[in-house]
Amino acid sequence: MTSHAVPLPETAIEEAPAVGRTFVLWLTNTSHAVNHFQNNMVATLYPVIMAELGFGYFELGTLTAIRTIFGNGSQIMYGFLTPFIHRSQLLGVGNLIMSLGTLATGFVGGFGGFAVARTVTSIGASAQHPVGASMLAGYYPRNRGTILALNSSIANVGSLLAPAVAGFMLLVFGWRQVFLVVAILSLVVAAAYFLFRDRLGAPPAQHSAGARLREGRTSYWRVLRNRNIVVISLVQMVGAAGGEGGVNQTYIGPHLVNDLGLNLAMAGVALSVFQLGSIFGPLWFGWLSDRISRRVVIQVSLLLSCLATLALAHQDVVLEWLGAWWPAIGQSFIAVLLLNLLLYGGITSSRMTLTQALVADSLPDVDRDAGFSLYYFIAFMSDPVWSLVTGTLMENFGFAFAFSRISVSYLVGMLLLFFMVDSRRRSLRPV
Repeated sequence: MTSHAVPLPETAIEEAPAVGRTFVLWLTNTSHAVNHFQNNMVATLYPVIMAELGFGYFELGTLTAIRTIFGNGSQIMYGFLTPFIHRSQLLGVGNLIMSLGTLATGFVGGFGGFAVARTVTSIGASAQHPVGASMLAGYYPRNRGTILALNSSIANVGSLLAPAVAGFMLLVFGWRQVFLVVAILSLVVAAAYFLFRDRLGAPPAQHSAGARLREGRTSYWRVLRNRNIVVISLVQMVGAAGGEGGVNQTYIGPHLVNDLGLNLAMAGVALSVFQLGSIFGPLWFGWLSDRISRRVVIQVSLLLSCLATLALAHQDVVLEWLGAWWPAIGQSFIAVLLLNLLLYGGITSSRMTLTQALVADSLPDVDRDAGFSLYYFIAFMSDPVWSLVTGTLMENFGFAFAFSRISVSYLVGMLLLFFMVDSRRRSLRPV
């Protein structure tokens, strides 16, 4: 289904051959996993790259800021592009650009070239979230919560595997060769999108380029006037650690090593447990949201996110409380920490998939691309701000103080949701 095409009714999409819908689902899931794999593998390679190219933490922070601005900022344009280009083609182009950026990374000679190559990779990756989510929401209108949660969970599998696979490849050959090999993954995914693009859309409408551009502008304007979309985007913005994981990826690892005294191997296990939670948690919340009020489910998840964040921030208090009820467990610091991280990862990561489903519920198909583009642009542009605020709080007051303040952000999101209407039709039953 494509936005530049004559829109297909949702019932027509549901009656399409199951093989076609399943192909769309798993191609989108695979490309999302490859996207996350490429983004997360670099963390393992940074020490070697920084030593060879001769740059430090200041340059690394600068690179992160540049990638965030260009990668997240470019997400707003896809609502304008889909009236001209098939969604599947856009995803193919995005994966092709990501492949070229990854390939170029293996040939850079200094920090400047490295920064440009990684920024190009981020721009290519930016298509995955808004376009992929819009396409899946259109093909699976009756169980969006489950499908979008599955898409997120498969992507998190890519994140989980990335450090270990990249580390193993680094033992076999150099970091430059790692980028060359991994670039092939995105190239294969891009080829699949281009090869099967006709299965994903209807014949294009006979509209002039000017008319399509006006339709795109009108669509954005309708979305901006939609109260639900504004509220949902704000909910995604205010939750500090439950977005794409910038705060979690940056600060939990150092906290485990520097504050809790874990060695690097144990810290790696703990982070893997956290990532494991982010694979299974969204699936349960997404499945539940397809069966009862989606707004109520996300409000419950935000309340639980607040409690899980407090539990992680105050591990010592949790241990003391458990010790009063069950002395043996109270002495099991590592076991309680791992359980904390598992629950924290599963609960906080559910917010994004639930808000995606709310965006799709609140818009007709003709406005869905503009809606997702604006949603991701607004939501993700807050990530650098939260990273900076959390870093400042941790530097001056410590992890417990910083994450206690983060927990309040989930309560703010929960209250914001009272200003929206759960517009999903009550007669809509999962298929």
